[in-house]
Amino acid sequence: MRRVLVISHTYLQPTHRGKLRALAARGLEVTVAIPQRWREPWFGRPVDVAWERQGALEVFPLPASGMGNKGDLSKAQYGRRALRALLRDRRPDLVQIEEEPSTLAARQVFSASRRLGIPVVMFTHQNVELQLDWWLSWKHRRMLRRLAGLIAGSDLAGSLVRRDAPKLPIAVIPQLGAVAPHEPQHVPHEGLAIGFVGRLVPQKGLDNLLQALALQRAAKWRLTIVGDGPDRERLEQLATELRLAARVRWTGGLPAEHVANLWPELDVLVLPSRSSNEWRETNGQVLMEAMANEVSVLGTDSGVIPELIGDAGIVVPDGDLQAMAGAVERLSDQATRRGLAQAARARALRLYSDDAIAERTLTFWQQVAK
Repeated sequence: MRRVLVISHTYLQPTHRGKLRALAARGLEVTVAIPQRWREPWFGRPVDVAWERQGALEVFPLPASGMGNKGDLSKAQYGRRALRALLRDRRPDLVQIEEEPSTLAARQVFSASRRLGIPVVMFTHQNVELQLDWWLSWKHRRMLRRLAGLIAGSDLAGSLVRRDAPKLPIAVIPQLGAVAPHEPQHVPHEGLAIGFVGRLVPQKGLDNLLQALALQRAAKWRLTIVGDGPDRERLEQLATELRLAARVRWTGGLPAEHVANLWPELDVLVLPSRSSNEWRETNGQVLMEAMANEVSVLGTDSGVIPELIGDAGIVVPDGDLQAMAGAVERLSDQATRRGLAQAARARALRLYSDDAIAERTLTFWQQVAK
């Protein structure tokens, strides 16, 4: 296997291409196809992408429609003629589609690749039951069973696919790696510096974090909230009602490169996500980044969070305010926090670096492409 084509909107951000660069450094010719034009849901500004080459990594913009409309990708698709031309010109030995298998774009790329006899691997974060009618459900199962393999972002996501395609080779590997600084820097400060990074929506459970912090009013802590979303006004009002407003800083949404500047200022990153029948936390990228920067992590038991943290942080039951408040109190102890931060960095370097994820991905590709 020499040539690989990866297709996903995820790699619009150059900071997300570390895994691809690490794969290219292993002797592969890697082409990543991304939407030619994209409207970023967080900031609303359009992004135009140009062709570029970075060593053995080629970034190829594809015409696309329906990409980035309020973050809903279910109806997005690539230009058919441009997609077929790319597949014929590059003639990859394997195509990896990093869009959810239930999306139109994933089905479209799968069909085009199959017609040319190219093996296809898909990636999924989906960790709750899909609500599909019988016809779409049948088509979904049939497609899964025709894949060369599937990479799941969590054990739960993999187990759901195994029910529909029991013989399909599946590997559990994070989609993206985390960049780890050679020597993490930490800015001296007083008290416990807590951070939250994510969309301000009910599923992220930030209201539970605020209520838990209200139980620790006597402790010296401050909270930085990075992100924006439809829940912001309600959350700001809640912080005021809990008499926490003076201790909470709201930065709004920040580009990835600006978030990287936040880590030296934090002692703890909290991901207080809540689960429902329709949603569980699927993407703990921010956790991996915090761990790689030697920041202690605290999360709930929603979705992928416990898998990522393992024994290198604290996991509390979703919605248990007393447990979360107790975890904050425990992390206020500098020795405890320091030990967990070091364990978190060691785990990130071992499992979540770009090199580690690229190596696991390549090994799986070699297994399924035989």
